[in-house]
Amino acid sequence: MPVADDPGKSGPLPADHAGSVLCRLLIGHPDVIDIEILGQSEILDGIVSYSLGILLPGGRELYIDVEDAAEPTRPRAGARRGA
Repeated sequence: MPVADDPGKSGPLPADHAGSVLCRLLIGHPDVIDIEILGQSEILDGIVSYSLGILLPGGRELYIDVEDAAEPTRPRAGARRGA
């Protein structure tokens, strides 16, 4: 089980939030020049929204809002039936 980098702390690392996961996925793309986390807010208890600014070639920017929430209880689109 991974532990925190701080030797004074022990226990599991906190789960990645949706913003950091998305940043790691996007930063590897050759057209992404920079990523900035513009803000975050807790919409409802346990649902956190992250706003990201993605700098692209030619000075273009892409703005993305992503929410980090518990896994839904209903089947996801594309989920296999009967599995």
